[in-house]
Order: sequence, then structure tokens, then C-alpha cells
Amino acid sequence: MDEDKFRNRLAGLVRFPEDISSKKMVHALQVKADKAPGILMGIQVPRQPSHVHFFKAKDIPGKNYLPYPDENIPLMTDKEVLYSGQTIGILTGPDPDELFKIRRNISVELSPLPSFPPWQMKDLNACPAHKTIQKGNPLKGFAKADRIIQGEYSLTIPEAPVYPRPGVYCSKEGGTYVLELHSQWPSLLRKLTAQAAGISRKQVEMHFNTSGRTWDAHIWQSIPPAALAVCATSLLRQPVKLMTEEEGDNNKETLYRYKAGVDSHGKLTALEAEIFLDTGAYGCFASEVVSRLCLGAAGLYLCRHMKIQVRSYKSNNPPWLPMPSWGLAQGAFGMEVLANNLAVESEQDPAQWRRQNLTVKGNINTTMAAIKKTPPLGSMIKSICLASDYTRKHAASRQIRINKNHLEVTPSGFTGIGLAVSRQGYEFLSRDKLLTAASVTATLGKDGNFEVYLGTVPAAPGMIALWKKNISSHLSIDEEHIFLVSDRPDEHSFNGPSCLSWNAIVFTRLINQCCSIIQKKRFREGLPISETRSYRRRTSAEWDEVNMMGTPFSAPSWCTAVVEVSLFTATKEISIPRIWLSLHCGTILDPSSARSFIEAEVRYALTQCMDKQGIKPTIFPELHINFEDDSKDSVPGGLEGLVLGAVPPAFVQALSQAAGRSITKLPVNSASLLQGGP
Repeated sequence: MDEDKFRNRLAGLVRFPEDISSKKMVHALQVKADKAPGILMGIQVPRQPSHVHFFKAKDIPGKNYLPYPDENIPLMTDKEVLYSGQTIGILTGPDPDELFKIRRNISVELSPLPSFPPWQMKDLNACPAHKTIQKGNPLKGFAKADRIIQGEYSLTIPEAPVYPRPGVYCSKEGGTYVLELHSQWPSLLRKLTAQAAGISRKQVEMHFNTSGRTWDAHIWQSIPPAALAVCATSLLRQPVKLMTEEEGDNNKETLYRYKAGVDSHGKLTALEAEIFLDTGAYGCFASEVVSRLCLGAAGLYLCRHMKIQVRSYKSNNPPWLPMPSWGLAQGAFGMEVLANNLAVESEQDPAQWRRQNLTVKGNINTTMAAIKKTPPLGSMIKSICLASDYTRKHAASRQIRINKNHLEVTPSGFTGIGLAVSRQGYEFLSRDKLLTAASVTATLGKDGNFEVYLGTVPAAPGMIALWKKNISSHLSIDEEHIFLVSDRPDEHSFNGPSCLSWNAIVFTRLINQCCSIIQKKRFREGLPISETRSYRRRTSAEWDEVNMMGTPFSAPSWCTAVVEVSLFTATKEISIPRIWLSLHCGTILDPSSARSFIEAEVRYALTQCMDKQGIKPTIFPELHINFEDDSKDSVPGGLEGLVLGAVPPAFVQALSQAAGRSITKLPVNSASLLQGGP
């Protein structure tokens, strides 16, 4: 916890669920299966005191499932246990130590159940979603190729860190259930917790801790514990603080297989790719993730003949979707690693190869839509190469590796440098209202107060201050008279999740629209004045999500990254001295928050590169961040996922150069290099 958050917590300015208590409060411990898969035959619970209770799935007062997009997840399983760690019951009592002691004596009886088949079996029942991009005729393109290059890559994504931990405190005040928690999806949380408890949504009130920074992968993870806490409060009629058993690391692997044809100049003539994604036991959100993964895997380079296939498959791992950036960054990983290999095979500088092969205005992109504006990546690559001295360093490191057998003295270490590009789109590709709904209601009252009903919780705490500042500037109202309300128990209000920079961009736009209209009306109409503005979802003509055709993102953001790597000869210890980032995101709403967010994403990206070694403070690189200034582009763009799409493939190129052999799998560490690993 950093110093500011620590001070705020001591001062009582931040309300954490674990800090809340009351006289009649009980603790609730989620009891989870310690083995899987299997059919739940019985749960043996030792005799317990009268003040301790054990609840099973049949005790849930409402519906025992959570209807997410693509698949329902049981709140507590009463039949199949599909993964180790699945919730099978709740143990409640006043003393948490006593609950953990009783938990150690609870045994679960399972009847063996066949596990989900591996992806090689191509079982349709184990494939929750698949997408294909088809362009031209790849067979024709391969026939024109001078060389065919194939590659197989693997990216294992560690679970993103969570702060604060998903604790939940629930109390009942009259007929209202009051939840203290952190959530990025309040409208869905209210809907599903009410459904589980068998009550009206208007009976659920939420108090949010907005100081935390969570990632896209966690938007739904606060909902199951919140629903269990409300159910326990309903059954016991006492305040409940929910706890959970310690969980192990939960990582997901994505496998890439590429086949590319190139001509004598190194240009792509054909491209084929197969990508396989592990969705865990339940494929919730799989269709959106797979669509974005497919787009990322198709890349940003000119190719007339292409076929990209992405398939998800189920496994007996815990469900963990959506992944960070909802798949776009992970899809870009395979294509960017391939791009570096194509440049090396063509004996070209990877930066020069990219600039020659990037799509430009007038070309047809991978989804068969004309490119209306040339992406700024060409100039961004040029500027970041100058800032990092990429061209000279790349050539020098390559020459040293080529001549290493002729050196008089073996160097104590080798260096490498890598470059990659990525993009981000804050819109969802799906037209599912559950994801894409967004509306804002603003009211200027007779007392001069200005209230805005958001229905969303900002992913960054600084957005509240920024919105107040914008409203004050628009309407000349003191900020102390401006109130932003995240929680609104209206049956009809529903907003999608706070991720992909969604609320930073869409909600800022909606708030500004409300302010502009109220400004025009305030001297012509009597008070109060209310105005509601909603986000217009794109039509199927603009984006056809079924056939993957059209323009997927209206205002994408762009990133280029250069990563330096040092590799010690004897120990194979990896260090990253410097990283350069160039970002083109239109208008930056809050520069300091944007820079802080990028630094946090760099840290997370390094865990994808080197697992836990990547977060050691001693190896955090010297970071150079440049936000490209485009005075013609006044539209704000998204930031989430830009670094995750560029840093890992740039790291792979740099490490491959330093190690003198191709690295095809992340994360990597010193031990795997010593053992001749990836």
C-alpha cells in the first residue's frame, strides 16, 4: 500500500470492508472444493456449536446461478465440481479462527468425473466460442511466396494483482441490504445479488471503495462474494463479513500457430494462424474475448490473403475471463513476435520492416473495411527509434552475437533490444446490451446543486475530480455544489462494466453532452432541469460481429515500445535496463493519472515476461514515456492494454537477440534459460 492510501486509511477517508465491524456481526467463510473434477456426492460437516451454521446450495433463497454473457456460473455448486476451488458451501459464525478450525474437518465426497478433453480433441461441447477472419485466398498467396515461415508461440498470463482484496461487508437496515465493497460493475452486481437473495433490486444499496485499481479480468469477480454475503445476511438476519480461503495462482495459457508466406522483399503474401485459448471451467464472456483475440492476431500489416482462426476450449481450471484488455493485447503478441521473425528471416531491421508493411489510408484492413485514416504508427516508430537509438543498438547486438565465436574474450553478458507495436479500442465488439449499455442523467436543481447519476464506478479515482472540474467549467457552478452519484437503485438504470477506458471516455462524453444541453436550457426553462444521454451502440452495418466485418473501433489508440535486455553469460540472469514507450491516445484527460496507469501496466507486463521476477523493485527499468501530441485529434482514446500488447513481444525479441536463440514462450526466467528452455 502506498503512502497516500495508508494515510487516507488511517484518517478514515477510505472505507475498507475488512475494517468494518458491528456487535451482531458474523463472519462467513466460503468453503471450497479441494479436488476436481467430480460429482458432488456429499459434504461431511462435523458437529458444530449452535452459533455456527453451514449453508449449502439448496439454502440459497433465490436463484443459484449467475447469468453472465455466454454461460451461467453456479453460485454454489450442488452437482458437478469442475475445478479445484469451486464454492460448495458457506460456514458462518462470530469467530473466524473457529471457522477455519471447523473447515479443516469438513470433508467432500466426489464421484470421479471425466475431465474436459484437451483442445486437440476438438470436442464442440468443450468449445464455448470460436471466430474466424477470412480474407482473399491463402493458398493463392502461399503459391506466390518465395519463402514460407512457420512459428509456434505460447503466452501464459498470470492473474492480475487485486487491490483492495475483494472483501464484502453486508448489513440489513429495514428492508434494505447495504453492501460495502469495491466493484467495477455496480448495475450487474445489484441485479445478480438481488436475484440470488430473491429480493428486489431496489432493496440493494451499495457503498463503494473507489480507491482501488483493478484490472479488466476482475470486473465480475466481486459479484459472487457479494451475492453470497447478501444471501447469508438474509438467512441469518445479521450483518455478515465474507471471507474466502486462500487460493493458488491461476494462470491461463494461449497457444499461437502461424504460417506466413513472404516474397523476395520480405512482404507478406499470405498469413494463416490458429490460436487456442483456455477459458477454464466456464466460458463466460468468451465470445467478446475471442473476437478481440482474433483481431489482435490478424495484426496491423498489409496482407491480401489471410485466414485467422481462434478457438476457446474449456478445462478444469477456475474460470478467468475476461482476460486483461479482453484479448486484443494477447492476440497482438503472436503477430508481433512473428513480425520480428519475418524481419530477421528477410535480413531487415524490424523497425524498417514494420514501417514498410503497415497498413495505410486506402488499404483494406483485415476485416474488409477501407482504412479511412492512416494510423500514426509509422511516425511513432521513427521517433521512438531516434529516442532509444534502436537501429544502432539492434545492429550492434546482432553483430556481436553473429561473431561471438570469433571474440577473443567471452563477454560477461550480452544485450538485446526489441520493438513492437499495438493498438487499443475502448468499444466492445459485441452488441450485447449487458456490456455496452451506458447512460448518464444530470439534474440542475432549484437550490443550485448539480447532481449526476452515473451508474458506474470510475476505474481511476481521479476521474471523479476531473468530471467535477469539467462540469464546473461548463456551467460555472462551484465544485462543492456538484454531486456525482454512482449508486442508483433504479430498476431501469443499467450500465456496462468499467473497463477498457470505457467510463473515462464514454461517460466523459455523456456528461459533457448533458452539460451542454442544460447550459442552453437553464435561462429559458424553469428549474429543475434534467437531461439524460445514452451511448449509441454501433449498427451491424458499421460492425458485423458475426462475420467479423466492418470497422471494429471508431477511435483506436496506438503504442510503440522498445525494450532493452541484458543477459549475464554465466548465470543467465535477465535484467531490463530501459523501456521506451510512445503512445498516441488523442486528448489525455488527466496526464498524471495516465502516466501512473502506464507505469502500473508496465509492471504487470513484466510479470507476463518474467513471472514473479518481473515485479522486483530492483529490476524495474528506467522508463521513458512519451504521449504523442496531435492537435488535430481532440477525441480522447483508451489506455488499457496498450502496454500489455507491446512490451511482451518487444521483450521476446530483445531476449532472443541477447540469448542468441529464438524465444517462443513467456514467461521465461533464468532457470529455464540455463536448462535450455524456451
